[in-house]
Amino acid sequence: MGTVLPGIIAFVAGIALAVAALVPWAAVQYRRHGSLGFRRSVLAFGTLVYALALVTYTLLPLPEDVAALCPGPGPQLVPFTFVQDIVKEGGVSGPRSLLSNPAAAQVLFNVILFMPLGAIVRHAVLRHRWFAGLLVGTAVGFGVSLLIECTQLTGDWFLYPCSYRLFDVDDLLANTSGALLGTLAAPLVALLGGSDRQTDASAPRPVTLLRRGFGMFADLLAIVFTGGLLTSGLALTLALLDVDQRSDTAVALLVVAALVAPAGQLVIVLVTGRTLGEHVVRLRPVPRPGGGARVVRWALGSGGWATLNAVSFPFAGLFAFLLVLAALVGLVVTRDRRGFANAVVRLGVEDDRTPAAVEPGHPTQENLVD
Repeated sequence: MGTVLPGIIAFVAGIALAVAALVPWAAVQYRRHGSLGFRRSVLAFGTLVYALALVTYTLLPLPEDVAALCPGPGPQLVPFTFVQDIVKEGGVSGPRSLLSNPAAAQVLFNVILFMPLGAIVRHAVLRHRWFAGLLVGTAVGFGVSLLIECTQLTGDWFLYPCSYRLFDVDDLLANTSGALLGTLAAPLVALLGGSDRQTDASAPRPVTLLRRGFGMFADLLAIVFTGGLLTSGLALTLALLDVDQRSDTAVALLVVAALVAPAGQLVIVLVTGRTLGEHVVRLRPVPRPGGGARVVRWALGSGGWATLNAVSFPFAGLFAFLLVLAALVGLVVTRDRRGFANAVVRLGVEDDRTPAAVEPGHPTQENLVD
């Protein structure tokens, strides 16, 4: 369980961070590549989990009894000491003994652990230059390994009074070798990440069910994360100040904190005419909505849902559920995936890279020139 737990922590933390970073990540991808890209997203998520795995496997578990640490283990500075350790454990006579010998298995694991780092670095930086990519991937592997070893040597940079894990030069050699071997596997990372063929990010894309659905999900995610952070932070502050969270003042403050996110969404809609999620996936309502239509779109979308969940009055929960149901049904049944709120105010939806139609009464460029 001791070796499995860091992996579980890395995966769970990776999911949490990936969800938190999903909205800005998607916005960047739509502007850089013109679309989200499933394989690029999977590669990014895998890279995040791998980075967390490096941290958890090399630093966890943290010691429970700090007093029992000191004096900590001294650094092992003699290269290739692992050869003697392997011999002491019975040597290696075949693949099975390689895994059953603890000293040999540790070296092998250190090599394998850093292979993805070399592959990812070469793919991201110099995928088309073999020798330069090999050098850069190996150098980054050495630097990351040295940082980890120094972190262990200093007791997590003096957070603990002495080192609780061993600084081992053989680990540094094994990790760097793994990064070097990993650079040779960079083509596999390119295969997972998809083609690096340049696409026209400015070309309009069709309004699909998944694209509209992701935009709505981005709205929901941004509101839930913002509201959750604000209310959790306020609740923690009230607890530290020893304020009764059932008091009228505390309840009112918590309601206001929960209303900040939908109020922010309302400001975005009033100023730009579209929601944050529509900005992320590069969609816009057509024709350009007026002030009243903007308020209605907000009230019948994620902003209204979040407001209903923040306040307490009869049937607020029922109305919030009906808004979710209407949004899901409207996404499927409405023409051009315009959705429930747009259908109510008689608006369509299109890619924001589509050339805008000239509205009646507005001069064209030719008129301005004349």
